Amino acid sequence: MQSRLGQAFHEAARAKALSQPFDMDGLRTRYALTDAEVKEIDYGIYNITIRIPEGAWLVADDRPLTALNEKLTGTPDLAIYVKRILTIPDWKSGWGDVEDPETNNQLIGYAILVLEAIRQSGLEDPERIDLMIVQPKRNQVKLASFTIEQIEARARDIERIIDEAETGKGNFTTGPWCASCFKNMNCPAFAGQIKTLAAFIEPGEGALIPDVEKAIRILLPVSKACATVSKKIDALAKAWVDKNGPLDLGAGQIYAKILDAKLKLDAWKTLQTLIEYFDDEDAWKVMSASMEKIQELARKKKRGLSTTVKKRLIETGAAEKRPSIKYTIIKGGDHGEGAGTGDNGATGKE
Repeated sequence: MQSRLGQAFHEAARAKALSQPFDMDGLRTRYALTDAEVKEIDYGIYNITIRIPEGAWLVADDRPLTALNEKLTGTPDLAIYVKRILTIPDWKSGWGDVEDPETNNQLIGYAILVLEAIRQSGLEDPERIDLMIVQPKRNQVKLASFTIEQIEARARDIERIIDEAETGKGNFTTGPWCASCFKNMNCPAFAGQIKTLAAFIEPGEGALIPDVEKAIRILLPVSKACATVSKKIDALAKAWVDKNGPLDLGAGQIYAKILDAKLKLDAWKTLQTLIEYFDDEDAWKVMSASMEKIQELARKKKRGLSTTVKKRLIETGAAEKRPSIKYTIIKGGDHGEGAGTGDNGATGKE
């Protein structure tokens, strides 16, 4: 199941690329987006500028494609074919770096799929294929150009990978690519590395101290994949709760979507208030960060000051309470829809 935020971003990005109107309030409602998530999407699509020539042949995230005798399937975000030049941009909604197009098998797979669709449409083969990774949040575009012969050679490699994966005969090697692989949770090599990771972090009784440098070299590339898996679990849980309501985790714990009240800071008023308690340098460092950073500074300066500063920020109008949606694990107490609102609401891992 795709991330809510990823789905919403791709829908907005498609509309922006095709110069089509879209309803951000509708996206907010359908995908249960928070204010922060809406801001992320706005920031991301602001940086997207795609010019589509008149009369271009298009694929625009609107139909699944197949190739390699239906062994390969997928739905490219966008493909533009005009004057025998095929351009395939792939939107990436996150902040993390993404593998370059030269070695990005997902993007190569899209090229194989679109090439098959072009041939099925009776069009001439492209003379050049441009593959692009578009990361609006990073204001970054990665581009690589291929000939049709290069893509066909990669198609043979992709087909062999698929055959080996389906028969279980291939030797799977973990690495940075695991982070973007949708099948890593079912991969025996990845599962084996997780066991290795556990053994290094907490070796069994009587175990020798591991070679730390070797452990880092092996496991650091996998750590990003572990983070990706964690995000997939969070996205799956949020989507499940959106559809079915609160999820009972047992032992008095419930995972639920609740209304929360977050403090929105006005930068200028916040600065004027903070200089009552801190020197200018410390105030400037945290005034545009977050309430958590401000309270952390206050706790370091004096016991009990964090509560005083928070109340003062609210009194001066520097901090304004605004409702927001929060997904959280509630431990005991009230599990109703209003739980978690206000200063004394439920807390948990968001």
